[in-house]
Amino acid sequence: MTQEHEVRPVWWELSAGGPCMLLKRLIDRHNETQFDPFSWLSVCYCSPEFDRSDVIAPHVRPDRETLNYLVTGLVDPPDLSDERLSEVTASHWINMVGGLKQAARSESVYVLNMELWMRVLPGGGNGGGKRWEFESEYVPLVRTDGAEVRVVCGQFQHREGAVAQHPLGTTIFDVTLSPGGSFEFSVPEENTTFAYMFGGKAQFGKDGDTYYGADSLLRVRGGEIFASTLSTGGRFLLFSARPVVRKGPAPCPDKTSDVCQVKK
Repeated sequence: MTQEHEVRPVWWELSAGGPCMLLKRLIDRHNETQFDPFSWLSVCYCSPEFDRSDVIAPHVRPDRETLNYLVTGLVDPPDLSDERLSEVTASHWINMVGGLKQAARSESVYVLNMELWMRVLPGGGNGGGKRWEFESEYVPLVRTDGAEVRVVCGQFQHREGAVAQHPLGTTIFDVTLSPGGSFEFSVPEENTTFAYMFGGKAQFGKDGDTYYGADSLLRVRGGEIFASTLSTGGRFLLFSARPVVRKGPAPCPDKTSDVCQVKK
């Protein structure tokens, strides 16, 4: 069973001339207790002029470690003739950024820039102040019959990620589902686990009956993670780690649900 909880999202519309054209804050101080140990997650949809030097790293904090991840994909340019992004344009753009085509390194691309912060174990056991920066085309890639899995952190089918091991047992995957494809992976039930859809549509859980589209933030029950799609294909980021403050993951409001949609 699934249950959706609709809350109006928070958007920042920025000048089309800058590298960051659309920014969304997904996890912050208002909802971070639901996502322990993850305390901050933002995504920014950027112009072709975006460069790694445009990323401003946060101040070093001994109680946090941070990750910046750039996702590239070949898309057509959005219509920015009015110099601002309307809601329709923004929604259309998000779907395009999640396209399944892969860009050659020499081609002009639009970029999804993800900034993630995590709590550290008491005493700094998992590396307070540490920062990682990765790009999707340089992250270890595993191809299955129905999916491509970029292993940012953790391990998938014996392939170690850019961050191979983490004290919180952290898993971070960038998963691209082929049309009609599926993805399956096991995470500990005590982990906080969630996914952010940014392309196409997918359902989560073998008994799921709801297809979630781009820009969906989903808390998922730990254990067997299963995602599938139809003709649209789909792309999402999967996160899972042991809580630091909580004794276990926060349940969905409907405690019988395996998936619940969360929006700012």
